[in-house]
Amino acid sequence: MTQSIPVELAGFTTLFQDLEEYVVSLDRVLSRIGAGEDPRILLEYVVEYGLPARLARARGFVGDSLEEIIGAAALEEIAEQVEGYRDQK
Repeated sequence: MTQSIPVELAGFTTLFQDLEEYVVSLDRVLSRIGAGEDPRILLEYVVEYGLPARLARARGFVGDSLEEIIGAAALEEIAEQVEGYRDQK
């Protein structure tokens, strides 16, 4: 079943711009690493461009929009299905 979700245009536009930046920038960074550049450039990009905070903002926008439609309990169920980074040590 497909359902439409009303979203705030400004928030959705910002989300798209951020995602566009991440895709283009990560492609460039990973290409440079693949060409032999120091892999620390990835960390530099993440820190200098504030990715953790910006990704948290995007998650909040999407989560708030979904919660209005499906409710907090359903959103929590979705969040619990996520598999995050696992330390390999």
